[in-house]
Amino acid sequence: MNSTGSKAIIVGFLLLFGVFGRAVAQESLLFDLKRVADRPPPDVEKILGKPSKLVDDVFRGSRGSTYPATRAAYMNGAIEVVYLEGGARYLTIWVQKLSGRFQDYSYPKDGWKLLGDLGLDRNTTADLSNQAVTRWRDLPGIYEINVFPTSEKQIWYVHVLINRIYQ
Repeated sequence: MNSTGSKAIIVGFLLLFGVFGRAVAQESLLFDLKRVADRPPPDVEKILGKPSKLVDDVFRGSRGSTYPATRAAYMNGAIEVVYLEGGARYLTIWVQKLSGRFQDYSYPKDGWKLLGDLGLDRNTTADLSNQAVTRWRDLPGIYEINVFPTSEKQIWYVHVLINRIYQ
């Protein structure tokens, strides 16, 4: 075989492994949080599927503000999205309701892994991490993410607040 043929085979293998590597990396992604943040229901449905439950509600922020809200449950109730003023502004991810490997995520160690599963930088430094909560603030397009543990030191659920005005 000549050197041109060898180079073509090597390039072919590199492309094959590059595509396979991306497929494996994408497989671990739960969903891309940045593609859900602030989006209207039709855009969120493209990512999370049709909601299994929709409820009209009132959202009460910690500062006393109230907003008309629609709560939508996705992925068999594992993800709740609260739509405020037309956009996905507040999410709760019930990690223990998700399937497979997510249920084995330990707290606080796997909190950073979960960030990566949401399409965020796993190397982001937490603003606070203790026995009760791990918190990241001011991520690109996301105001705050809080990860909470079970009594068995597994990740129980995650709250995501997209914009500070809804705090």
